[in-house]
Amino acid sequence: MPSTPHTPHERDRMLAFAVQWMPYGGGDAEDIMVAFGIPSETYFRRLRHLLADPGQTVDLDARTVEALLRLCRGRLEHSAASVGHPQVGQ
Repeated sequence: MPSTPHTPHERDRMLAFAVQWMPYGGGDAEDIMVAFGIPSETYFRRLRHLLADPGQTVDLDARTVEALLRLCRGRLEHSAASVGHPQVGQ
């Protein structure tokens, strides 16, 4: 299971970044590395895990959560395809 943000501040930063960069495809790998110190694949796995818990996303409407989940799926599928993995794991 992917690690999730350990504090409300980390969770809020991750969600704010996701919402801010959603119109632009989620931000590029460099932006994610600078903001969180982790590879983009790790970020999108953590974000997906966070979004799957309704208790963590109470400030987001259902449409935004769904859009962010689609974004996570797309970025993770792209990441897997670019390294030759046919499927995205959990």
